[in-house]
Amino acid sequence: MHQHIFTQPIVSEIKQPTLLTLRLLDSVSDLLVLSAMSNPLIEFVISQVNVTEATFIVRHQPFISLVYENSQQAVEKYDQSRLIGQGSRLYPMMGIAPRVCIDQLRNGLTLNIQVDQSVYFSLEKNARFELISLEQDLRILSEPHALVMAKAILGRKFDYDEPSSMLAVHISELDQVRRDLREYLKGESGKIHPGVSTELLKLDHLLQNKHQWLLRTYHQSLERPSLGRSSNEQMSNIEQLQRKLDCFELLAPQDVSDMVNKLSDDEI
Repeated sequence: MHQHIFTQPIVSEIKQPTLLTLRLLDSVSDLLVLSAMSNPLIEFVISQVNVTEATFIVRHQPFISLVYENSQQAVEKYDQSRLIGQGSRLYPMMGIAPRVCIDQLRNGLTLNIQVDQSVYFSLEKNARFELISLEQDLRILSEPHALVMAKAILGRKFDYDEPSSMLAVHISELDQVRRDLREYLKGESGKIHPGVSTELLKLDHLLQNKHQWLLRTYHQSLERPSLGRSSNEQMSNIEQLQRKLDCFELLAPQDVSDMVNKLSDDEI
């Protein structure tokens, strides 16, 4: 379950109250996080508990970094208690704007973990996320391949300084993903959940925006050798030379102007 969105399992040990901070990687695109808001961000499964020590297996979304820090502060009120074999997943709260959740992850979301015969999880105050036990997780989503591919290509950061040939490959790939999305929607019309259908349409719109931007960049790369130069730079140089010529004709003596015109006529 969720193999396509989680990292490989990591074994973590807790021997005293611990603060676990979840934070988005600096290089990750907001588009990728936005498309992943319907999935769990991290999953815990308790594998061993020994009085005040515990071992659990962690899987999380690859765009999130985990930082463990020992804490001496015990929390009296906890959000969830887990025993051996039980687990929990962290989801964004329903009804909260994704932008708010993304901003909180950018700043860092803290999770307090304590062990005393059981493992206790407590989210920081005003957290826009919630912990859901595995046995009560009704948000499980088996995503179609077209949806997974669309999210993957949206999360990719393109280098707009790449040569035209590589930009053309990216554009073709976007076209293929959009075509797969439309075919899936057409073939599964009336069969898929309305929420999934709405998400597919949103992703198609985001893909269209990215396609237009890549296409514009591709045409610009064909019109000029370097993206650091404007496409109308040659026209500006011609206009500048014409102004210089007009000034020369006004300031130069008449015999010099006649000589220049005669030489130009002879060359033609």
